[in-house]
Amino acid sequence: MKKKLALILAGLLCIGSFTACASSAPAPEQEDAGSSKGKDKMVVAISEEQKEFFGPAVGKYCKLHPETEIEIEIIPFIDNQPTEKMEKNRKTADDMQVQVLAGKGPDVFILDKENRVFPDMIKSSYNGVFLDLNPVMDGFKSLPLNQTVLKAGEMDGKQYFVPLGYMLAGIAMADDMIGDWKPSSAQPDEFLKEAANHAGVENFRSECSLKNYLPGLFGTPILDYEEKSITFSKELQDLAKLAAEGPQYTLEDAPELPDVVNLGDSVSSGFERMIQQSFASGTDIKFLPFPNGADGTNAQVNVFAAVRANSAYAAQAGEFLTFLLSDEMQSGSDAFHAIPVNNNAVVPAYQERFTFGSEEYEKEAAKKAEELFQITQQVTTARFCQYENSLLYKIISMGTENGSIEEKLDDLKNELRFYFDE
Repeated sequence: MKKKLALILAGLLCIGSFTACASSAPAPEQEDAGSSKGKDKMVVAISEEQKEFFGPAVGKYCKLHPETEIEIEIIPFIDNQPTEKMEKNRKTADDMQVQVLAGKGPDVFILDKENRVFPDMIKSSYNGVFLDLNPVMDGFKSLPLNQTVLKAGEMDGKQYFVPLGYMLAGIAMADDMIGDWKPSSAQPDEFLKEAANHAGVENFRSECSLKNYLPGLFGTPILDYEEKSITFSKELQDLAKLAAEGPQYTLEDAPELPDVVNLGDSVSSGFERMIQQSFASGTDIKFLPFPNGADGTNAQVNVFAAVRANSAYAAQAGEFLTFLLSDEMQSGSDAFHAIPVNNNAVVPAYQERFTFGSEEYEKEAAKKAEELFQITQQVTTARFCQYENSLLYKIISMGTENGSIEEKLDDLKNELRFYFDE
């Protein structure tokens, strides 16, 4: 029975990440949140996938601050489909990037890990694209922000972008399968093997959920911009090899798996649905975050904001970002799908997500939300690492048919040898 429960309720999950699917929204457009045309306005660029939340947020801000007029510019979602719409979207994103590099374009950017305008936020920050926000962050001081996560946007003492939300990768399984067990290894690959062995399964499904954020499980970056070096640690290579070669469970291999779990799913809805259904069954679900190899857990920033370096609206932008980090804006059930950076918002946000608008399991949802909050307080490192993740994703997905993982990583190093001089 325990083995069956392990199969049913154990799976790789990523809490708080965004759904990676093409949007059906109309073509990019501009919307006025202010009232008078012809006057100068602060332009806020928002990723298309985030406009449903941050678009109305701009409207709320303008009602509170009628002295500030804001124009919204949507950054279109881009995928690999060879369609006319995607070509148009790519051109829009490319044109915006050219504008910003020329010192023009939007004043404020609200982006997520899917953004194509600045895919490598760290490099863009070092290249002087964004404003150092330290002088305009006074409003942040009164907010209960997760300081570890906040520092992910800091380079050399300068705050180039502000994390708004983050995600934690880990494994969820039934509490009676965990018992008093605690993993002995601080390395992600050994942790995964130990958890699978303890749960009585051969291995967890190594699908895109692990491959998508594999480098981000570690607190140490691959790309060092100060030293202009690229380093793939042995621990990262071991995990990459496990992800590429490890056995997988599929629905065909285990037909008894019900819809309560979406094995390998990296979107937050999979974890939320698992928790919701566990209430009705009376099964307690525990979440075990991946270790970062250094006696802690690493948070991956997946929604963030930045301000153009020469923007004339620095003060207004600082006030606007403070508003976005407030308890109210980060705790609503319709907020972006991420763990809020504001610590006060974590429990109320996830309590609503776990109940899905129902009052039936409010106490149970509050308990699970508090457990998640306690896990967020264990975070010892946080990074924006989407560029690293995307670099390794294709290598891991290719497997080892045409060479070992070590050889493929060496090839990647050679391809990137001119990267720091671009």
